[in-house]
Amino acid sequence: MEQITVRSRARVPAITCGSSASSSRLDRHLSVLGGPAVPQREAHEATLLMRELTSRDAAHARSSRGARVSRVSLFAPLRRLRRSLFGGR
Repeated sequence: MEQITVRSRARVPAITCGSSASSSRLDRHLSVLGGPAVPQREAHEATLLMRELTSRDAAHARSSRGARVSRVSLFAPLRRLRRSLFGGR
């Protein structure tokens, strides 16, 4: 049976590990993890969109002290976990 190659996937170099069966199995797993290649234009557009969404305007950066309280803390789940593991100490 002829092997079918997909052109949109990035090529992963062959791995020599133990028997040829385990090497080919590793190659298959890595090729699936690689995923299809994203076109350059789409990657550029996605990057621009992420920068636009995550950028802060100058007025927002100079926020007052009261606005700081409303900001979401990313460490809140970690604090909750620490409290549940170690108590209120």
